[in-house]
Formats: sequence, structure tokens, C-alpha cells
Amino acid sequence: MTTPLRKVLVVSFDFPPSRTSAVYRMVGLTRALPALGWEPTVLTIGSRGGVEEADLLKKLPEGIRIERTGYLDLMQWENRVARWFFGAGETRNGHGKAGENGHGRNSGRGLHRAAELLRSTLYFPDHTIGWVPYGLARALQLRWQGQWDVVYTTSPPRAAPVIGWLLKEGWGAPWVMELMDPWYPPRGRLRGRAETRAHAQLVKKADRVVVMTEGHARELEDKFRLSLSCLKIVRNGFFEEDFALTVAERERLLDREHVHFCHFGTIYPGNDGLFFPALAQLLSEEPSWRSRLRVHLVGAASAEAIQHANACGLEDVVQVHGFLPERTRTLQMMCESDCLLLFWGRADFSRLAVAGKTYDYLRAGPPILAVTHEGGVQELVERARAGWAVRPDDAEAMKRILRAVMEGRALGNAQVPGRAEYVSQFRWDRLAGILAETFEEALEHAS
Repeated sequence: MTTPLRKVLVVSFDFPPSRTSAVYRMVGLTRALPALGWEPTVLTIGSRGGVEEADLLKKLPEGIRIERTGYLDLMQWENRVARWFFGAGETRNGHGKAGENGHGRNSGRGLHRAAELLRSTLYFPDHTIGWVPYGLARALQLRWQGQWDVVYTTSPPRAAPVIGWLLKEGWGAPWVMELMDPWYPPRGRLRGRAETRAHAQLVKKADRVVVMTEGHARELEDKFRLSLSCLKIVRNGFFEEDFALTVAERERLLDREHVHFCHFGTIYPGNDGLFFPALAQLLSEEPSWRSRLRVHLVGAASAEAIQHANACGLEDVVQVHGFLPERTRTLQMMCESDCLLLFWGRADFSRLAVAGKTYDYLRAGPPILAVTHEGGVQELVERARAGWAVRPDDAEAMKRILRAVMEGRALGNAQVPGRAEYVSQFRWDRLAGILAETFEEALEHAS
């Protein structure tokens, strides 16, 4: 006799076809759950436009239910008010020159301060709070239909754990709360206190808390005196079949005449450290390399990072691509790279968080140059023997590694290919097994 599947409600603000960093994790874990005894129903928001990757939905097994709800987008409302305000100001001035006498600039500063105050009060715990009434109402409707035994929420953003907390408080739902990133402290003393209390309340009410790194688990254990049994580490991962598809690609994306250093995904402000000055210094020492070396920024590079590169006179070396339309082409370009760049240089990022692309980098195979502090990315790169982790202010170390790659030689303890057996644990089906065990524990803890 077949054992019936238990049911889990997956509450995630981000889900395909939206193309954000979190959606790959949600698809990778969700699709593997039925084989592990859990039937998922996904609760998310309706389409909101932006960059999309509809093919991700094809990775899900047939029959997985996706419930999409309305969403009060507070940021969109704020933008409408701002446009109306400045439009009205221009009309009053008569010639569309609101700011000629300084009134426009003063109004703009006043509006900015008002917006900051609004965000610190209404946008709590963040700007996605407008999804909570919609998501909660649909979750309760599904509960009455018998559609879930356990609730699994993921964040950021933070509307999802608020829904989980309300279901736990009001209806005693077994709840697994996932924190993909640490809860970064906000500006302002009052807001900081309020968020610290909210963070503590959520963490202590959840039956199990899932995090990405050992460091984050230790911080929550120390800060909130949580039992280690309540904390589970489920890392990010990669789709093995996507890399199999890259083998079938015939046309190379990167030519063989250059040495290619490639960064994929978002470059957040402050994360590139001294990479571009180090590269500029190296090229001044080895001018013949300028015609041989190319740096590719694929995805969303911050304006600050591009300015850093241009200020160093690297316009002819650095190429900005934006997002590639197909994921298989992105992975193919990863595999063809001579060195993969990972800019994760802000201390608050690198201390406890790991960029999702790190796992694709590990599976792709080329050596990784990670600009980062001590933390999760450094641990992964070094344990996999997949490359080098360098402090963001260590320009000399970056130059040594760049030189080594250009000369085609190994450096230090890096071995390429790295430890394949270590990397294989990050396949989504294996990670989903840990998550399924966590659901079982949450059920037992709540009963």
C-alpha cells in the first residue's frame, strides 16, 4: 500500500517566472520534494514584470500547485506619489523648471526625508509587507481545503516569515522558517530595536530555522540561545542537468585568443574591493597583456563597479554584457572561462552570506578568484580546492593570482579541477533530502 504524501505549503515571495536569485533555490528544492514524501503547494505573488525566465517552471513536476495572489506594492505607490508631486510642482512653476529658484531642490530633500520616515514605519519589516494580507488569506483558504501539514517560509524579503508567524500564532501550524541571508541591521535606533525584537520573535516561534552557512547558525545560537537541534543548514546548489546541456552546445561563446575572467550575476556596490586597481597595476607592469586579457561582467553590475573600472582606464578590457537570455548559455560561458570572478567584498555580506552563483561556479570547474572576507564563500572555495579567496583590500594578492592565470600556472593550494566529491553534495536533490527531514522534525516538535 502506497504511503500518502504529506503536504507542505511553500511560502515564497519570489518564484518563477520572475528571475531573482532566490527562484533557483525554490525550484531546485520544491521539485525534489515529491520523491521524498512531500507534496508542495507554492504560495507566491502574481506576475510583476521585470526580468523573467519562464523555462524554470518546466523544471517542476506536473501537478505541483502554484497559488498566485494579489500584492499591494508599496514601492510602486510611493513612486506614483513622487511623480505626482514633482509634476504638480513643475505645473505651478509654469515652465517645467521646478528647481530654478531652489524650491524644487528643497522640496526634493523634504520628500526624501518624508519617504525615509514612511519606510521606517509602514514598511515593516520591509517593503513587501503589502503581501501579508493577501498571502495569509490564501494560506487559510488552502488550510481549510486540507492542502498543507507544514508551512515552509523563505526570506528575504520578509513578508513570507510574517505569514508563517501568523499561521503559527493563530492556528498552531508547524513552521519551518528559512533565512537565506542574515537579518542585516537597519539605520536608526528605534527601527533597529523594533527589527531586533521582530527577528527574535520569529526565530523563537519557528519550530525549525533553516540557514545557509555554519557561521549564521552559530550567530543565531549565540544571539538567541537557540538549541542546535532547532537549526538546520541547507545550502544553495546547482541543477546538474543544466551543465549536461552545456556539453551539447557547439558554438563557443568565448574566443580562444584571449584569457577570459568572468563575473556572473549582480555586483552590489562596495563588493569589488581593489580588483580593478589591481588589474590596472598589473597591465601597467605587463602592457602586452592588455590585448590578451578580457574581463566580462555578465548580469547586473552596479554603476559604482563600472565607474571603478573606467576610472582605472580599463574601458577596453572590461566588457559589460547584462543578463544572457538563456541560462544554458550563461553556464556554458562559465565553463569556458579561464577564471571565474566572485565579488563579495563587503564585510556584512561575506561574514555570513554566500552568493548563490558560488555553487554554479564550483560545478562549472574553472578556478575561482573570490574577493571576500573570511566567511561562507571563503570556506566553500578553500574546502573544494577550487581557487583563491582574497581580502578585498589585498591588491598584491590579486595581482599574483591574475598573473598566475595569465601565465597558465597553478598558485598556492588551488587545484583545478577541485574536489568533485565535495561539490556533488550541492545537487538540489541531495539538499532537498535535508529539508524533508527538517519538515518531519517540525511536525514532531509542534505536536
